[in-house]
Amino acid sequence: MTYESLAARTGIPLPPTFARLIADGKTRYGENLDDWKANWSDYTLRAQPLLSCAYDLEWIGPEQAEEIAEAWLNPGFQHARAFVPFAISGAGDAYCLMTTAAGTIAVALVWHDRDDSAIETASFEHFVFTKLVESAADFEHLLDDFSPAQARECVLASMRAAAAYLPANLNHALAALISSRLPDDESDSAMISQVTAQAAFGVLPAFAQERFAVVPRWHCNER
Repeated sequence: MTYESLAARTGIPLPPTFARLIADGKTRYGENLDDWKANWSDYTLRAQPLLSCAYDLEWIGPEQAEEIAEAWLNPGFQHARAFVPFAISGAGDAYCLMTTAAGTIAVALVWHDRDDSAIETASFEHFVFTKLVESAADFEHLLDDFSPAQARECVLASMRAAAAYLPANLNHALAALISSRLPDDESDSAMISQVTAQAAFGVLPAFAQERFAVVPRWHCNER
């Protein structure tokens, strides 16, 4: 199974940025599971994988994505809607590519235990940008394992790694976010204030969340 074959099966084309991240190994956790377990802190400080600084987000491979898409986020269960999962939360919620009402490919967070969810960013690139800004504004979740200085480096490493994949306007916004920050923007658990973060989000075009019905995973097993 590959993401390309899953995309063909669901009719949801992979965004070029996502396809490049996969090809370049930027969503992979080390060389193998044992390597990751032994060296996870070093990998995180080097942004391997990309967005390892983000709160409660774990990239998944195509085999796990296929299992989720077949057993839960299957059009036969989900009101004819198709999804391509690419990451999960610790609780099993799924970050997915899906088609908007306008026919574009956006990113939704599909909750595993609710009867509705929403398309939250208009594109995969906007998803990556949003997670980076959110991480800069709040990295308290990293402080169980890293010092504040190391947590900042985790975020900065992901910003640097993302620069090769994001469009110029988003990279410029991230660069301005760092270079223009004021001393009172920083704290032990953030690089920037929430006000600065909201200003950074202003670079994104206006986007109204699209809500959609979801059949919880355990109900799919009853069908």
